[in-house]
Amino acid sequence: MQTTDDLDFQRLFEAAPVAMVVLDPELTIQQASDAYLAATNTTRHAILGRSLFDVFPDDPAEVTATGAADLHASLHRVIDDLVVDVMPIQRYAIRSAGEADRFETRFWAPTNAPVLNPDGSLAWILHRWDDVTAYVRERLDDPAQLDLAAGLALRHPEMEAQSVARHQLVTHNQALGAVLDSLDAIVIGCDDSGRTILHNQAARTLFALPEAATPDDRWQQQTELRDTGGRPLDADQHPARRILAGEHLRDVEILIRQPGRPVRHFLVNGRPVTLADRLTALFAMHEITLQRRAERLKQCELQVATILAKPEPADMIIANAVELVGSMLNWAAVEFWTIDDLGKVTRRQNCWHADESLAVPQQSQHTKGEGLAGRAWQRAEPIWVTDLTTDPITRDHSGRETLVSALAVPIPSGTAVLGTLIFYSDLHETPDDMRTAVLTGIAAHVGEFLERRRAARITTELERSRDEYISLVGHELRTPLTGIQSNAELLRTETDLTDDDRAQMLEVIDRRAHQLQDLVASLLDVAGTRAGHTALVVRRIDLAPLAHAAADTIRTSTSATIDVDTPPTVSIDADPDRLRDALGELLANAVTWAPGDSRIGVQVHAHQHSVTIAVSNTGPPIPTDNHERVFELFYRSDTLRHGGIPGTGLGLTLARAIIEQHHGTLTLSEPDEATTTFTIRLPRRSD
Repeated sequence: MQTTDDLDFQRLFEAAPVAMVVLDPELTIQQASDAYLAATNTTRHAILGRSLFDVFPDDPAEVTATGAADLHASLHRVIDDLVVDVMPIQRYAIRSAGEADRFETRFWAPTNAPVLNPDGSLAWILHRWDDVTAYVRERLDDPAQLDLAAGLALRHPEMEAQSVARHQLVTHNQALGAVLDSLDAIVIGCDDSGRTILHNQAARTLFALPEAATPDDRWQQQTELRDTGGRPLDADQHPARRILAGEHLRDVEILIRQPGRPVRHFLVNGRPVTLADRLTALFAMHEITLQRRAERLKQCELQVATILAKPEPADMIIANAVELVGSMLNWAAVEFWTIDDLGKVTRRQNCWHADESLAVPQQSQHTKGEGLAGRAWQRAEPIWVTDLTTDPITRDHSGRETLVSALAVPIPSGTAVLGTLIFYSDLHETPDDMRTAVLTGIAAHVGEFLERRRAARITTELERSRDEYISLVGHELRTPLTGIQSNAELLRTETDLTDDDRAQMLEVIDRRAHQLQDLVASLLDVAGTRAGHTALVVRRIDLAPLAHAAADTIRTSTSATIDVDTPPTVSIDADPDRLRDALGELLANAVTWAPGDSRIGVQVHAHQHSVTIAVSNTGPPIPTDNHERVFELFYRSDTLRHGGIPGTGLGLTLARAIIEQHHGTLTLSEPDEATTTFTIRLPRRSD
């Protein structure tokens, strides 16, 4: 059994029972059917490669003949306008078989049609005609004795009218087709089996239909129709089926989902009509995707603002907002990145994805200008990436096999960038100003939320500082003053005290005075450092020997083992004395908590833009409810206060103030970790 791959199209064309010839744009004959050769008394060898009008000139005996001129005009309409041209019945003079000088009169009804290249330019012209000579002669009394052309015009004007009507019908159909093709709305006509028999350019573009309006059902096979809830339509709910059942549809909303494309919204209007004695479903589809998207975007923005106004922890609120935007706007994944100005990097803090099987990018940190998050930070403006695998920004970062496109929107705070929101899609997205504008507004809401939380945190710290100073007056200063005052009163009023009693009281007064002096000095140091009144003497130093020296100093006051791990050289710009004070406070705190036979670790790591110093111990973990308060002024846990362990509660506060004065950070590990670790992060220049 032969298949379509075995078809010999040249043989099929030559054997077609239709008089037809193929012309190139210069009107040279390139091929002819056998029927054409038989009707014109020619051979393929004699006419191929020659001009059509050289082969078939007008009869030189007929000075008024216009057949060749009319055909020439029709062919040039096809060439110029790329349209099918149906000619009225024409009179032609054809050379008689075997007699080159004798012509026979024929009447033909010609049709000329363009054949286009893939780019829309003209490739060939099909010149076809139907021989109506017998039809004409039947309507003449004596065609052998009359001037056929004149007799046709005088005695049978209805034939000319039929010819004109035929041409007008084709012209009107062409005009109607042009009007339909100019519409933005999709127009489709389906037969009683649901196959398309009429469609305009908008329908052909959306459903990849052929130019010719032949029965075709591929649009239904390649297109999934859904209701407004996103559920697939049952067969009897298909617009064509409803119309064929007798319904008149008015503004029925449907969703169209095609492979690899975003969902689109349409309103369908249609009614049943009868074409060529057959019931047909004729309907138009008006796209409202932008309107529905605008409504959805507005709802999303309002709901995000509502979430950001809630009092929950910031991390929880950001996670909820990220999930809301992703689910409402049909993104495949959404990421929230923050900026670490100290380390000169941006880090991914939160990631939501609609499907666990979706592969999200594995790299969670970028420098400024690197990757999509780093580029949005650098440019401080939204960035669309329509193909993640080929775009220069993202093609070098793996983990996006299931994601196709993305939009990165910076989170602003004035002229600064606090972070980035990245929205991923598993479809080929087309950048549009509406989504960009609304998501930029949502990012601005997030930036305002982060600034509000920062301001609230600062306000809370100020209020807490006020309470701390009240506590200072009420307790920390009162305790040594009470000791001084009571012993001084005894010395003044008790005249019978022994010398040993007096010496002991004077020793208490001296100790309390020194304690008060140290407390005031530490307090002034913290206050001056926090306020920036204590100037730093910054110079280029090597952090490795400084860490070893700080550990050597503290070893004399503990039986715990102190391990120091540093690179050979770690260059940094800092005040060595103040930095050693901060490191000393962290080591003193570790000694306080570490058992005598345990180990205390000091680890220094150098990075491109920062340096970290981690001080860890394996002592009792800091309780969760105390975790957030360890850096507060004068804060001491119940264990320290009730256990008689000396201290002022200023050491960690001072250490953090010193590190922050160096534009660094001091953080504490999570309570559930095996070791308690304080980590210093300081900026550095690349060597």
